[in-house]
Amino acid sequence: MYRLTGQLSLVFGILAALSVLKVAFLIIGLVFCLLGFATSIINIFIQTKYQMEKKVFTKAHLGLLLSSIPVIYIIIIVVIFKS
Repeated sequence: MYRLTGQLSLVFGILAALSVLKVAFLIIGLVFCLLGFATSIINIFIQTKYQMEKKVFTKAHLGLLLSSIPVIYIIIIVVIFKS
């Protein structure tokens, strides 16, 4: 379960980050973003509970970072086009 959620968080994070390349795919990217957040949080919870890895930056953290790119992109677009 731990390895599966780590890999899934990376896959969903990469798909979410790639959705930013075209605005038409942004809604699908937000779905991947939510799935990436969920799998990353589950992975980090399992890692913390059972103290599996001693690394500071794991696959789940990278997946979480990649999953946040569409949200940051939308916030930047809203701030730029507000004025």
